Amino acid sequence: MSKNTILCMFSGGIDSSGVLHQLITDADYRDRQLVVHHIVLQNRENRAQAELDSVAKIIDYYQKNYSERPFIYTESIFNTSGFAPLSADRFPFDMDVCAFIAGNLAVARKDVRQIAMGRTKTDVASGGDNFRQRMERAQRIFKAVYCLEAESAPNYIFPAINMSKKEIWQMLPTPVQEESWYCRHPQYQSDGSAMPCKQCTTCKEVAKFLPYEE
Repeated sequence: MSKNTILCMFSGGIDSSGVLHQLITDADYRDRQLVVHHIVLQNRENRAQAELDSVAKIIDYYQKNYSERPFIYTESIFNTSGFAPLSADRFPFDMDVCAFIAGNLAVARKDVRQIAMGRTKTDVASGGDNFRQRMERAQRIFKAVYCLEAESAPNYIFPAINMSKKEIWQMLPTPVQEESWYCRHPQYQSDGSAMPCKQCTTCKEVAKFLPYEE
């Protein structure tokens, strides 16, 4: 185990695909081992399968086409579908779940010294104080998981923070563009494939630079 391993939390969306692409192709990251982790988020948004399908295809693409930059791929499952019978208005934010799982992975693998997350210029510009406060809370969750360890917690890094979602999209290889999933409420077809809802916040954001075909 290298003491400079990067843990990339990967959802299969545009932002995290941009982060993964940077970690694989940018020479500045080549001196560190790479672990890529996907959390199968099972909640009332029902997007776990759509994301998992995208993740499998994107991981396969990078493993086949960038063999000079090997990485370890792992998965975990976080299931809050049991909240439904409680008629709960809220369920855990992705950001909080990601921080919790990342913290535990870093505890389990002490070679992990950096956690790569998919934050973009678009997030910072549009999120305002609410986004900043949620980011700070996620950091506290991450550090709370690590608080009993002898060494200091790994650092978060944001390889795509200076890029907008559109710029990330334009940077990605066409096969990755085609497979990146972004919709919060996928509409599943009879063959099991997923289509974007075109109504959620992320769909509307992506439609600004990637108009939907009628």
